[in-house]
Amino acid sequence: MDFEGTKAYYSEIKRENICNCVYCQNLIDEIKQSYPDVAEYLLSFGVNIERPFEVFLPSDPIDGYMDYWGVQYLIVGDCSDFQDTKVGDISIFVTEHHPTATYEGEYFVIEAGTFHIKCRYDRYNFE
Repeated sequence: MDFEGTKAYYSEIKRENICNCVYCQNLIDEIKQSYPDVAEYLLSFGVNIERPFEVFLPSDPIDGYMDYWGVQYLIVGDCSDFQDTKVGDISIFVTEHHPTATYEGEYFVIEAGTFHIKCRYDRYNFE
């Protein structure tokens, strides 16, 4: 794994580069404050939890929350030193199923979930 390379990758990604659908934007608004331990763990690899590589559509809102089953993040380098783990109730593992990245160089993708995220009805109209 390449911490500096991963950190540099995420420093280039701005919020406007992320999918602008209400589900992805809601996740970005809430994930770091809802899961600070996961944010800190991912940051140890250079990953910004608020800049997902891919987000799977969440469940329908129930009681003001949605479950995001899978959120993916790109890490620069090879995965030989990465170990699947759990941070609290969030599973984090290397996945082979992800979109092709535009990143040029060696990378792998991790997936984390399930995140139980508050719906920001004050900002978004969920249908």
